[in-house]
Amino acid sequence: MSSDANSDDPFSKPIVRKRFQATLAQQGIEDDQLPSVRSSDSPDVPDTPDVPVNQLSSPPLSLPETLSEGNAETLQNLSDDSEPEMLSQSSTSSLNRRMEDSAIDPSRGTRKSQSRGFDYDPAGERTTAPVQKKKKDEIDMGGAKFFPKQEKKHVYTHKWTTEEDDEDEKTISSSSNRYSSRPNQPAVSARPRQPVYATTSTYSKPLASGYGSRVRHIKEANELRESGEYDDFKQDLVYILSSLQSSDASMKVKCLSAISLAKKCVSPDFRQFIKSENMTKSIVKALMDSPEDDLFALAASTVLYLLTRDFNSIKIDFPSLRLVSQLLRIEKFEQRPEDKDKVVNMVWEVFNSYIEKQEVGGQKVSFDMRKESLTPSSLIIEALVFICSRSVNDDNLKSELLNLGILQFVVAKIETNVNLIADNADDTYSILILNRCFRILESSSVFHKKNQAFLISHRSNILISSLAKFLQVILDRVHQLAEEEVKKYISCLALMCRLLINISHDNELCCSKLGQIEGFLPNAITTFTYLAPKFGKENSYDINVMMTSLLTNLVERCNANRKVLIAQTVKMVIPGHDVEEVPALEAITRLFVYHESQAQIVDADLDRELAFDVC
Repeated sequence: MSSDANSDDPFSKPIVRKRFQATLAQQGIEDDQLPSVRSSDSPDVPDTPDVPVNQLSSPPLSLPETLSEGNAETLQNLSDDSEPEMLSQSSTSSLNRRMEDSAIDPSRGTRKSQSRGFDYDPAGERTTAPVQKKKKDEIDMGGAKFFPKQEKKHVYTHKWTTEEDDEDEKTISSSSNRYSSRPNQPAVSARPRQPVYATTSTYSKPLASGYGSRVRHIKEANELRESGEYDDFKQDLVYILSSLQSSDASMKVKCLSAISLAKKCVSPDFRQFIKSENMTKSIVKALMDSPEDDLFALAASTVLYLLTRDFNSIKIDFPSLRLVSQLLRIEKFEQRPEDKDKVVNMVWEVFNSYIEKQEVGGQKVSFDMRKESLTPSSLIIEALVFICSRSVNDDNLKSELLNLGILQFVVAKIETNVNLIADNADDTYSILILNRCFRILESSSVFHKKNQAFLISHRSNILISSLAKFLQVILDRVHQLAEEEVKKYISCLALMCRLLINISHDNELCCSKLGQIEGFLPNAITTFTYLAPKFGKENSYDINVMMTSLLTNLVERCNANRKVLIAQTVKMVIPGHDVEEVPALEAITRLFVYHESQAQIVDADLDRELAFDVC
């Protein structure tokens, strides 16, 4: 800096040096004000001249200014760890004087500090008391033991999900406050926590304790499996229907698609899926053109057969019945003979897998069809048995069966097979067809006057004439048949009696028409008095009940039948007795007495069993 600068200029002199000089002057003033320390002021040194004065002194201490005047309490708290009184000639006499004023118990042991190099014990014989090891968390503060505040342990709170962070903020803060009030809370809660998959799929409320919220919409394992099956079924069905409904697909492709659908229908779960999703209409719509090709019709008939096998059968509407009526008339394969064997084998494999699957599930399947007799007509007849039995109270369905010509076809089928049986043809399959046709007509005629009148008058009473002919064939041939064949005939005869009861119920026309058929009334009485007791065995009860009910209908509404019945002489056999010919009324009376005695025996046996149980 230039020497010509003004001395009054504040920037003309160095500020640091000026401040340093002011500090030195202030320290000099403070040293003059402090009193000097003499050796006579020490209470530990005797006043006699014989004792030499200890010339050792402490080195000057450089303490911060905060300990000079205003922190007396801090010095007092630190007095417990201070050294014994020492003579000091340091300029810091104010500090030494305050240390001298603090009274220290002589009996209390002092602790040597390794950081002080001028500790001196005038007695020389005093031993330092062993220092007791303090606890880890103890702090010695002037004779009092203080325990520091324990730090909060971090508690891991697992949250399964955080759907809404804003809404859960209060819950998290309250949870942290609760944990802070428990210093010994373990890191993992002792409360058992359920796994995620153990919760239900419904909405679950958050826990009241505030430990988080449960996951919502969690599905059970079976629900996940069902969901996966549902997706698979839906995709497979959509794919198959796309092929069936395609206008560009050939009949071969549609036939193979229908067989693939039949293979899927073997599974009960898949059939249930079709019913629950109301996919029956879509399937029927996709199969509407199946009557145009014989083999395609066979595959479509297989699908309908499998869909109607369950107790909760599919709902049949008018389009479905129209398809059924069209397939019912296809009895021969006239198209594509080169592919016939291949398609029939594939369909037969479907039925084998169906039977195997049902038997594994513990259900007995009645499937009497043969591979060479597989036709769309035979399969639809089997399907109609289940459709009619499940819809026995549906009058609209019964009316549509008549309007679409299904009942006409069934009556013609009965006539054809009765003639085949009468001509000594292969009657095993014919008996099976008659069995199915009797079931269809029985269900469609119960409490339906229009269908009853049609069945009686159709084609000049062709139905009741065929039934009377079949009854005559059974009475003539039953002696020559094997036991297994006799069971089939008797079982079919019981179904025929059910049909006759339905069409003759409260119908005078039917009763008179049946009475006019030659030999029908004597054969009906003989069935009750001779055929059922001797050959019935398992079905004897059904035949007795059904035939007596039919005879009651015949004589109740028609006086001519009553007179003919009284004048008849019939064969009769009572178990344990020989065959004999007696008048009809006598035979009926003797059978009544026999059955009454058997009933009394059964009642007496039951009473004895009850009396034995009481004793």
